Amino acid sequence: MLMLPRLIPSSHLSLTSTSVTMASPSSTSPALLLLFLLLSSVSAEAPDCANKEDEIACSSEDKCVKLSYMCDGESDCAGGEDEDPDLCLVFKSHYRCEKEEVACRRGGELECMGLREYCQQVEPPCEGSLDPRMYPSWRMSEALGEDLVANLNNTFSHPDCPEMYTMVADQCLSVFSVGKVSWGEARAFCRVLGGDLLTLQSVEHFTTVLQHLQNHQLTSDFWLGGRQREKGRGWAWLNDTPMVMGSPYWAVRRYDECRARNVTSANMMTRAANGSTCYHYRQAPEAEQLGYCAALSYQHYFYITDEDCLRQKSPLCVAD
Repeated sequence: MLMLPRLIPSSHLSLTSTSVTMASPSSTSPALLLLFLLLSSVSAEAPDCANKEDEIACSSEDKCVKLSYMCDGESDCAGGEDEDPDLCLVFKSHYRCEKEEVACRRGGELECMGLREYCQQVEPPCEGSLDPRMYPSWRMSEALGEDLVANLNNTFSHPDCPEMYTMVADQCLSVFSVGKVSWGEARAFCRVLGGDLLTLQSVEHFTTVLQHLQNHQLTSDFWLGGRQREKGRGWAWLNDTPMVMGSPYWAVRRYDECRARNVTSANMMTRAANGSTCYHYRQAPEAEQLGYCAALSYQHYFYITDEDCLRQKSPLCVAD
């Protein structure tokens, strides 16, 4: 448990049942004043804690409580005043949050967080006197720029690869997460860079690419070099090699409606699986085609999904 610093010298403050006396009021913050008023709001005579710099008096009993025990979720004063919600809001906001952090109250809980995170809370927003609109858009933009620069060496640069490529296993890949275009534009972009959209060669290759994207905290969806040119003709890579269907490549989607699954036996007889159990999950690509182009979906942890080829996603290129 964190030991809080001394709030105010004991020689400057005396607590009684009816008053708070300050030797130098000009040096005392409103938050300190509110804190001690809240602790001394009942009629009982408060104990003398003046000689204990890291303690404060309960107003409901003759007891001193360590500052580090205040607002920790457990009542140490008989009346529970050390866990009073209004007191804790002031106390944590001014004394428990680290430097450059502010207190956010949401759903009855109070936590400390950076200003950027505070302003990003929307469902529900943080309750408090700080208006999220005070966080300038340019400052957030700069923070996003810093995140981008931190990832550039992992996505655009490697001494053994062409410019704009990085080494992933034994391939030079361009992980262009900062741009989002249609599938056709993504392929044209890769060709300008001297490559093409990535095709997956094996489960091991697929796993290596996924780990690279996840390890570097990338959050874009990426176009792959896979598509279905015509409905019913099957999915293929750009070199016309058939794409393997099912696990472990393709993502699973959940739907509100459920459907039974069919299985085909060795003698080619089709029947409903597991007594016609109704399932809410279906694996891409689906019979009711959602799209004709393949992508790695961040929502589905970078498993492959069938997507509308005109949707905006990032190019994932491999050098020739």
